[in-house]
Amino acid sequence: MFPMLLILLVLSGCNRSTGKGDDAFKVFYPSKDGVRVASVGMQVSATETDAFINEVLMQLSAQPSDYDLRPAIPENVGVLSVALSDGLLLVDFDKEYYKLTGRDEIIRRAAIVRTLDQINGVDEISFTVEGSPITDSKDVPIGVMTADMFIDNAGDEINSYERTKLLLYYADADGTGLIQTTEAVAYNSNISLEKLVCEHLISGPLAYGVYPVTDPGVHIIAVTTKDGVCYVNLSKEFLAKQGNLTDEVVLYSFVNSLTELNNINKVQFMIDSETEISFGEHSYLNAPFERNLDLIKGR
Repeated sequence: MFPMLLILLVLSGCNRSTGKGDDAFKVFYPSKDGVRVASVGMQVSATETDAFINEVLMQLSAQPSDYDLRPAIPENVGVLSVALSDGLLLVDFDKEYYKLTGRDEIIRRAAIVRTLDQINGVDEISFTVEGSPITDSKDVPIGVMTADMFIDNAGDEINSYERTKLLLYYADADGTGLIQTTEAVAYNSNISLEKLVCEHLISGPLAYGVYPVTDPGVHIIAVTTKDGVCYVNLSKEFLAKQGNLTDEVVLYSFVNSLTELNNINKVQFMIDSETEISFGEHSYLNAPFERNLDLIKGR
């Protein structure tokens, strides 16, 4: 028997939904022994976004044909609302979700996220319970999730993904200084911490009172570290400064954040693999940058 799904969809700029790529849409379910997830192919008949998501959620709540698997959304857990806006799919559960704990909660969440992340137009997923963000065992908000946060091994089992806290520097209100923030993140251990830092800086802050330093459309070409120097190769969109930000605030947001990592002392920027490039009117990217504490507010 399915849980009651009271779904209110708030959609932004999207009236048709399909799975990403050419592969058949897959629904992921946790195994009964709680150590793996497995996918089951699904034929989705709906083409409208709201009906498509509703159909997928109903499948996640149903008993799969393979009785070695369990529903990803238990019978007692209800979905109160779903909102899709600017690539973020927010799923609000009722308070029964709090009865899911430990590894069982993680593996069910992995199955749900990996399923929903296939939907065209969905870039990130966030869970709330009656409007409040879900938290981990230490009461730290889990935040937005993507499928690659949950790692597979050869047996399609879920390993516990890595969790860490990043010290990130974003712009202050007038764009002339940096403010340190701490973000608790879960990440695929195949991703380096330096790339993770760059991804979060490009995506923008989660906290209030701090501001992004670059266009979210910037692409990371490569991030590598050798002999204490982190080489950050970004697309040309990085050169288009946002608002009233100074050159130094943009560059040292990356430099100061990356040098918080133990293995990095300097940062060398590259734009489309080139270093002989000017940034703004007064800055050049032809040499590595060291940490600059003078820009940090509140020290």
